[in-house]
Amino acid sequence: MSTDIKDSSPGGDAESQLLKPQSASESSTELAAAVDDLLDQLQHKFDGVSSEIFGKPILVDDMSRRLDELEASLSTAQEEAGVTKS
Repeated sequence: MSTDIKDSSPGGDAESQLLKPQSASESSTELAAAVDDLLDQLQHKFDGVSSEIFGKPILVDDMSRRLDELEASLSTAQEEAGVTKS
């Protein structure tokens, strides 16, 4: 009398499917998805760096304008006080 031992655990077939090699189309699909994800991440970082770089000249221009205003204000105050420039 021979008894066949069968795997009655749930997911026995799923485990064997996990061990099967993937087909070329599945691998290329996963690779394309990974590349798309990487490109999206790079684009996001590039956008952030670009906006940061292009935002700096505005800050420099604003600071320059404010310094010019301060210089003019000090010059006016000196003239009112009767102080001459050397």
